Amino acid sequence: MTYFPFYVDISNQNCLVVGGGKIAYRKIKILLEFNVRIKIIAPGISRQIYDLESEINKKHLKKIIIIDREFEDGDIDDTDFVIAATDNEHLNSHISRLCKRNNKMVNVVDVKEECSFIFPAIIKMKEMVVGISTGGNSPAMAAQIKKEIQKNIPDYYGELIEFLGENRDYIKSEVSDSGDRKKVYDELIELANLHKGNITGQDLVDIVNKYKMKLNSDVL
Repeated sequence: MTYFPFYVDISNQNCLVVGGGKIAYRKIKILLEFNVRIKIIAPGISRQIYDLESEINKKHLKKIIIIDREFEDGDIDDTDFVIAATDNEHLNSHISRLCKRNNKMVNVVDVKEECSFIFPAIIKMKEMVVGISTGGNSPAMAAQIKKEIQKNIPDYYGELIEFLGENRDYIKSEVSDSGDRKKVYDELIELANLHKGNITGQDLVDIVNKYKMKLNSDVL
């Protein structure tokens, strides 16, 4: 099966993570970057997760709730999606069946047949998100592909994308032709790459004005 990569806004959604070990910790760390509210249920939750909760709560974000006990079926109520990350295969399978019966999206770590969504390897730089999936066949290969991609993405791309997004309306209002707007973006990106991400508002104005002048001369 090939999975289509939908990109969905999950900010402020409620996620239940069942499991309190290293795998659960890694999933939680990634989800927090997307502003998700996370409830963690498991007996004997790791020190790492408790430390993460303390760190988040110091920022008054209150994005993590820890419940140190065994999972109960009613725990999936009021959740938008569930991650089963325990070391108990029977419990993980039970959670998967329960979620599917109740139309809850579920990811069971390392068992793609029991998942209704795949948790990809993720590269995130501000608003730029790259998801890498092997359809659940090889998380190790997804991690390797992630490393290869990261080698080729400059560390300033996140800020550059943010800059382009903030000025999108300005460019659209000043340059009406879609072909010329593409050229504006191409020149901005080329200039940013030339100067390792150092691009200014004046650079933007200069490039936009060039295509405004072109439009005016075409009209004349």
